[in-house]
Parts: sequence; structure tokens; C-alpha cells
Amino acid sequence: MYTKSLVFCLVFFYSISLALGQTDSQKNEIDSTVEKFQVALVMPFCSANLIEDPKHKNAAIGNACRNYYEGFLLALDSFKTNEKPIFIKVYDTKRDSLSFAKIINKKEVLNADLIIGPVLKEGNELMVDYCKKNKRYHVSPFLTLTKSTINNPYLISVYPDLNYYADFILEDIEKSKKESVNIFVAFGKESNDKIISSRISALKTKYPQFVFKQIEISKISEFSKNYNSLKTNFFILASENEFAVGSALKNLSDTTRFTNVQVYGFRKWLEFKAPNITLLEKLNVKIISPHFFDYYAASNKSFIGAYRERFHTDPEEYAIAGFEQGLFFLQTMVQVKGNMKEITKLDKLQPLSNKYLIRQKEGSKSLQNAALNVLFFEEGRLKRKD
Repeated sequence: MYTKSLVFCLVFFYSISLALGQTDSQKNEIDSTVEKFQVALVMPFCSANLIEDPKHKNAAIGNACRNYYEGFLLALDSFKTNEKPIFIKVYDTKRDSLSFAKIINKKEVLNADLIIGPVLKEGNELMVDYCKKNKRYHVSPFLTLTKSTINNPYLISVYPDLNYYADFILEDIEKSKKESVNIFVAFGKESNDKIISSRISALKTKYPQFVFKQIEISKISEFSKNYNSLKTNFFILASENEFAVGSALKNLSDTTRFTNVQVYGFRKWLEFKAPNITLLEKLNVKIISPHFFDYYAASNKSFIGAYRERFHTDPEEYAIAGFEQGLFFLQTMVQVKGNMKEITKLDKLQPLSNKYLIRQKEGSKSLQNAALNVLFFEEGRLKRKD
């Protein structure tokens, strides 16, 4: 691991530049007059910190960025034969605002067709005036715009904000075309839980055909007062608390009392220490997630094999994100010929496992992915509803 990190640090020290599909001698012959796509990765790798101390306070974000970069590199391999070569420049912002400011004003970044980064809220806030002046689109690979009010028409957030989950679920319920519907929103005490619950309250008038009831998840047993076996009863369990969710699911699984129930949950449930897969499958729970990776798919197995061969370890969440996002944004950049403004006009794309549909966030100028996955368990295996 030390050797790998050292090599990584040296790579960034020299600010690598890759010309895909070109030999070293050919690279030297390419000058600024050659037509090419330029991409800049501007992220807080904090490589010097991690070489000095692997447990440094910036270790989590630095390692996440490194893994993302590794996945992104593998995505670049898919464009080796692209008619118009793709060059990338990689910069370590060191999680330092002064370093960040110097980097984004470099000629190579100013001329980039696409900027990947920054990652953290403060970096994205610093990009507002920069983008207004230079009209450069940039992708924030991890940030959601849930609690960050950033009005930047050039910012693309890969993951939708929590408010959008409420919109998505209610639209999914509407698509079921059930004539008589009860919707129970059981919310927890965490701030994220209340965001979804509040958004659903705000959307009630948009769905006059539905009957809504909001309750605390700890009091879910009381829902029998409003439960109607003659209606379809949808439960949105807006909670990330493992104990509260487990208790609610056990209550709802009592088929001697309750039938005709559909439950919605969220991706955080998959990170519980002991998720009850049997219960999730029994209730046919729909888990709404911003990303999905099917380990059984041939294309994904191929990626895992390539990653192991190059980096001698298995890809984790951020490496998978770098690969998938790399495929999507590079494919999009090529398709729109570098005019990233056209990204909002593209239909939903699925370069590998995840789906992407970039649209303007409601109540904001910023852009975000408006595609979510509906996941479920079948015979113990996590699958996606297509």
C-alpha cells in the first residue's frame, strides 16, 4: 500500500497528462494546434498528507478521490480509438483553498472541455464566480445539493438531492395506476428523514387522488387506525435508523392483520450492520438508490477483472463510481462535441449499470442527475426494476 501511494503521489507531483491511443513518441509530436478533448480532474487527493501519515484527517477524502481516479482511468481505456484524442490533466488541490484557486486558473483547466471536481461543498461554492466568468461545466462526483444551496448553472451533481426522492416515489406510485391509495409516511428523528417527509407534505396538493398520513416511525403500530384493506397501502419509511426500520418492517410483515401493502425504503438500509434480507424480500420492499452495481453482469465482471489486474485489489464504491461516471461523462462529451450545455437535452443513458438523466434541480440553477434506481431482493439477490 505504501508503494502504491508513493507512486500515486509522484504521479500528481508531475501533474500527468495522458493522450489516449497515442504512443510516447506520438505524444511529443502533438502540439496545441491539434484538435482534441481536454479534461481536468481537480480533486483533494491530499497525497502528501497520506504519504506522511496514512491516518491523516484527510485520509478518507483522499483515498476516496484516489479510488475514483483509478476507476476513471479504466473508463478512459474505452476511448483509446476515439477519432478525436482525449487528454486529461490531474491536479491535487490538497484540500487547500489557495492551492485550489491557483489550479483552476491554470491555462489547461481554463481550456478544459470538462472539469471533474471539486468534491467538497467549499470547493463547489468557490466555483460559482469562476463558472460565471469562464462558462466551464464541472462535475461534482460525490456532492448532493440537499443541504448545499449552490445556484450554479454550470455545476452538475451526479447524485440527486433528498427532496427529489419524494418526487420520484410519488411518481412511481402514480404509475401503478391504483385507483384507491393510502400513503403513509413514517419518518424518524434524523434531519434527512424530515427532509423527505417535508417534501412529501409539500407535494400533497399535486396528488389529490391520494390519502396521506404522516406518523413517527416509532408509532407505526398505530397506523391500523387508518389502514384500509380495500385500498393499496403504500408505506414510505423515511428513516436511516436500523432499529426503527427493523421494528417497522416486522410490524408490517404481520400478514394476519395487514395485506395489500407496498413498502419503500432507501439505500442506507443496505449499509445496516444486519439487514434482514428475508424480511425485505417477503414485503417486496422497493429500495430507492442513486446507484446500483450488478456484480453478476458480464460487463461489470470485466471491469472488476481489469481493475484487479491493474491495481491488484478489488474495486470499492468510489472506484466503481469513477468508472461509471467516467464512461458517462466522456461519452457525453464526445457525443455533444465538447458543448456540455447540450447535456440536459439528452435522454436517459445507461453506460454500464447506473442511469443518468441530467436536468435542472427544482428551485435552483444547478444541474443534477434525475435518474434513481428501484431495487428489490429476489432469492436473496439484489436486483433492479427496469
